[in-house]
Amino acid sequence: MKLQTKFTRRLFGWIILVTALFATSLVVVQQRSEAQYRLNLLTSKLDSYNELISKSFDLGHLDSLVSDLPDELRITIIANDGKVLMDNEAGNVSGMENHDKRPELREARFNKHGVAKRKSATMDRDFLYYATYYDDHYVRTALPYDLELQQKLKSSRVFIYVSITFFLLMALFVYLLTKRYDRMLTQLNKLTKQIADGDYEQDIDVGETELDDVSEQLLRILRQKEDARHKIENAKERLIQHFKLSHIGIALFNMAHSVEYANAHFIQYANLLASNPITDAGELIEDPLMLPIKHFIEDKSEEQHISILIPKGGKTYEVKALKSEYGSFEITIEDITEQEKNRQLKQEMTSNIMHEIRTPLTSIRGYLETLNFMELPEDKQKHFIEKAYDQTLRLSDLMKDIGLLTKLDEPTRAFEFSTVSLHQIVEEVRVAFLTKINEKGDKLQNNLPEDLQVKGNESLLYSIFQNLVENSLRYAGEGIEMVINCYHQDENHLFFSYYDTGKGVDEKQLSRIFERFYRVDEGRTRESGGTGLGLSIVKNSILLHGGEVEARIHSSGGLEILFNLHK
Repeated sequence: MKLQTKFTRRLFGWIILVTALFATSLVVVQQRSEAQYRLNLLTSKLDSYNELISKSFDLGHLDSLVSDLPDELRITIIANDGKVLMDNEAGNVSGMENHDKRPELREARFNKHGVAKRKSATMDRDFLYYATYYDDHYVRTALPYDLELQQKLKSSRVFIYVSITFFLLMALFVYLLTKRYDRMLTQLNKLTKQIADGDYEQDIDVGETELDDVSEQLLRILRQKEDARHKIENAKERLIQHFKLSHIGIALFNMAHSVEYANAHFIQYANLLASNPITDAGELIEDPLMLPIKHFIEDKSEEQHISILIPKGGKTYEVKALKSEYGSFEITIEDITEQEKNRQLKQEMTSNIMHEIRTPLTSIRGYLETLNFMELPEDKQKHFIEKAYDQTLRLSDLMKDIGLLTKLDEPTRAFEFSTVSLHQIVEEVRVAFLTKINEKGDKLQNNLPEDLQVKGNESLLYSIFQNLVENSLRYAGEGIEMVINCYHQDENHLFFSYYDTGKGVDEKQLSRIFERFYRVDEGRTRESGGTGLGLSIVKNSILLHGGEVEARIHSSGGLEILFNLHK
């Protein structure tokens, strides 16, 4: 009966083929082994003859021995140079050609013994030769390679018949076994077609006990698969909604590198980064900027993710690629301009803080080492102590300003807001710097109305005007005038102008004077003892109060700060 399924037909064919190859290999190996075994028996017997002949030849009794050996045995004794010394079947050995190049002798020369089956040039018929090499001669015996000898060396065919019988029985057994599984697979195929057609019968008779269990498992797996499919679709829908709302550009690619999904942000970012406009998200991978991403996707290494930064149009974009073990991958694009600026700012600020702290500490150490290791007059000692004290004050001011800036970076709720009189704040600043103002011959003109109020943090508002005045006192020169005006107000903001009539700054430096640790004149600033953080504190305090700040050159040539505060 013919097998119904292609699988069982192939299975039966492969098993029969493998079995036939195995049986054939076994027969070939056995036949060769048996033939070699028979040949070894014969050569062992000839080797015994050679030993007897060699001893008799040495003793001069060879003639008596030859008569006792088999008549069909040909005996030849050959000198080392190949000259035939004796041959029991050749009449005149002196006329025989040199045997030095006979294959059995050449083999015996290197291996002690040599075997060859060939046609004799002397006797003109086939012989089986066996030669043994001794110190000064060869002994060679030979038997006619006739039909009788061939039959003796030929392997028995019994094993072949046994192997054929075994192969036929094995083929019958394999056929019966595959026929049973063929019937089972036919029923199983019928069952799967019913399931594919939506037939969910709970009891399907497949005719085999094993397949009854399989059918139940298939139905259970099918129900689980349907449930899982619904869950996956729901999760996929939620994920797509999340992708749509995300500010990150996301694109999903299948194993064929085709786009499965790309949100609007990805298309937008892709066109911003690409050299030419693109309509398909997959085209971005071919852009030269994305070469590292392309190499990563095509690479067969075990690394599963990569991230690169691409500066473009004054912004910084981070492109990430993540690939799965199945060949699919995803690419995300995120605008990290602000994060990158903050990172660089923090890195720069940390470096500046270390530099600013190191300067007074180095000075203090130098003064103290001088006092410790050198004998100085009392006035010199006092001078160095005062210098060290000034550096400690500078270090203290620096730590205070750094602490205030750090606090300004915290959320607004870290500061308490209340109604504050700005006129009174400026007057308190005047009192704090009155001695220094008088010493330098400067003037501070407070033009703010006495009833001018704002809702803010009193300490930060004080630091705004304190740092503005202190900046002028330190760097603007002597005999200057400092003026504070409120030149405008609306429903939400108060607008202020602060300027001095001092030296001012270069117009090119106006955009940077609010940066942390920025110094207009490094040497002059350090000499005056400034921390380089005053105007940065001013800016951050104003921003925290919902305002803005700018700087310009006043008509007098001094520095003017324009800012506003939210009421």
